[in-house]
Amino acid sequence: MTRAIDEERRERFEKEKGHFESRHALILTWRPPERRRSGVARYVYADSESRTARYADTVLENFQTSIREVEQYLANVVTIRRMVTQEVEEKGGLRTARYDELFQFIRFCITGENHPVRLPEIPMYLDWLATAEFNHGLTPMVENRYLAVVGIDGFPAESWPGILNALDLMPLTYRWSSRFMFLDDQEARARLERTRKKWQQKVRPFFDQLFQTQSRSVDQDAMLMVAETEDAIAQASSQLVAYGYYTPVIVLFDEDQERLREKAEAVRRLIQAEGFGARIETLNATEAFLGSLPGNWYANIREPLVNTRNLADLIPLNSVWSGSPTAPCPFYPPGSPPLMQVASGSTPFRLNLHVDDVGHTLIFGPTGSGKSTLLALIAAQFRRYAGAQIFVFDKGRSMQPLTLAIGGDHYEIGEGEADGAPALAFCPLADLLTDGDRAWATEWIEMLVALQGVAVTPDYRNAISRQVALMAEARGRSLSDFVSGVQMREIKDALHHYTVDGPMGQLLDAEADGLSLGSFQTFEIEQLMNLGERSLVPVLTYLFRRIEKRLTGAPSLIVLDEAWLMLGHPVFRDKIREWLKVLRKANCAVVLATQSISDAERSGIIDVLKESCPTKICLPNGAAREPGTREFYERIGFNERQIEIVATALPKREYYVASPDGRRLFDMALGPLALAFAGASGKDDLKRIAVLRAEHGRDWPIHWLKQRGFSDAETLLQAP
Repeated sequence: MTRAIDEERRERFEKEKGHFESRHALILTWRPPERRRSGVARYVYADSESRTARYADTVLENFQTSIREVEQYLANVVTIRRMVTQEVEEKGGLRTARYDELFQFIRFCITGENHPVRLPEIPMYLDWLATAEFNHGLTPMVENRYLAVVGIDGFPAESWPGILNALDLMPLTYRWSSRFMFLDDQEARARLERTRKKWQQKVRPFFDQLFQTQSRSVDQDAMLMVAETEDAIAQASSQLVAYGYYTPVIVLFDEDQERLREKAEAVRRLIQAEGFGARIETLNATEAFLGSLPGNWYANIREPLVNTRNLADLIPLNSVWSGSPTAPCPFYPPGSPPLMQVASGSTPFRLNLHVDDVGHTLIFGPTGSGKSTLLALIAAQFRRYAGAQIFVFDKGRSMQPLTLAIGGDHYEIGEGEADGAPALAFCPLADLLTDGDRAWATEWIEMLVALQGVAVTPDYRNAISRQVALMAEARGRSLSDFVSGVQMREIKDALHHYTVDGPMGQLLDAEADGLSLGSFQTFEIEQLMNLGERSLVPVLTYLFRRIEKRLTGAPSLIVLDEAWLMLGHPVFRDKIREWLKVLRKANCAVVLATQSISDAERSGIIDVLKESCPTKICLPNGAAREPGTREFYERIGFNERQIEIVATALPKREYYVASPDGRRLFDMALGPLALAFAGASGKDDLKRIAVLRAEHGRDWPIHWLKQRGFSDAETLLQAP
């Protein structure tokens, strides 16, 4: 079933065209100062002195030092790495092929083709890197592909960070070249001074300057430009900013000239809508294309000075986060796929719960915002990992259709007999083989006694421990066997509530345990919650113990729906705190989903939740900006913009995920098959499924899909 859901999602993803991801490259070019002798420029290795390689080595060393400094500076604010040469073994390790990322990028810039470039075993010149034929003209061509260049030739009066981020949302392939040629402070001041003088001459009319007269006619715009230029000179002198020549162009390729023209027009319209001037290059197309190539500093130089503050607003420093293409958990096999991939807008998104080896996740959202559907889809997609096991604590049977459809175990705790099956009963003392098992059993019984209002004294504790040790050697290990063997009347009376003679005996006083844990099981605890704390705590504590013993290193997922119920109780709160700290070592991720933000705030472990759950998924919440709720989002690290996104997102459709790796609002866009099982949580759907189960047994999913319009239900569910 989950494979069929995954196949449906894959088909929907592949049918949608226009999925693009942005990649950023930083190319540093430095022109070394030319050595001059008798006023004649010399090449690096031109004269006898330079042939000693001392000058060239000095130049290269200075360049490499500068690169390291730039890399260290940028690493403080962005994730950056150098392009490297990768080695791949071939023919069973007999040969090693080398592929260079820098050469691949350069070839992509020249030809528009992005594929690995293999280095020849025998070194040769770089002529072979790009052997494509280039045709000049108003519409240049590279091989059989037409080339279009959109140049930005006008700037708005002011800029702000990410002013051109809309380009990142366009559903097409393009290369955005942002070339900036830095000027030193002396040269920048000289050029700014010329600009100041030019505007200064326009302040007074020409005849006033010629005849040395004074009139009331003054160019106010020129006066403002003079003041701005003087401010720019002061900034250049203080070296707080740097100035240079900025040349931005967008390069597009296409085999169809008309289609290429439409793409270029779309890019130009978008740039103009942001307040910039833009044109599609014609006579200057070849020069503009050459100026966009890495290392080309002399072609298509645009001379309006731009400072680095404006440059930071103009260049694409951020992009739409697409997620990791592989599962980041180091405990998974190398190259494992992400949890799920969704087509959300023009940039696809790969959702992973893990950040390194920590997969704990917080999910917040009000009732009706799509939380149950998200949890069901996460559980279904998690089954893609080999040996995965999933444990879900549900409320309201929202996970029942998916659990039963895939053949999992759905336990309705506290419901009595259901669907003709005997009621589920536990034997918590059945396993007393190890010292750890006996220690847990002792603490568990002490908790039962304390829940009945009896203070556990050292004598009581000794009596319980002694009886547990005796039962480890006996056959009978039910709770009634324990009560009959323990010597203290107070303990017997306190445990009466949990034996066959008490109201909880049908759950906790079985001769043999009826719980059988498989790869996917859901515990419906709504009825158990109605029994009160004295019944809820012992049962869930035992279930937690059984699950912990199953965590042996296989990929595991524990889902706690309506987690506010557990965050509000000290026993469960401590257990959740423990899980968040230690379960990552057992390759287990805990997903806490709650609609009650206030309970999470009052739990006392909000700091632990924030630190131990690096991934946070927030469902649309129109009240996110209101006092009381807003403070919670701020406490988990959300800023003003993120709170705005959560408040304005579409319920039951959009989800906002935030992690140290990135942040993204995405739309799962589920198909009808996924919604038939992951989204069928309404009371009418659950009643109809119950009727189909009674009529058709294990074949009920086929009839359920037919009722929802699937004529090929048998074929869908017979997928391997």
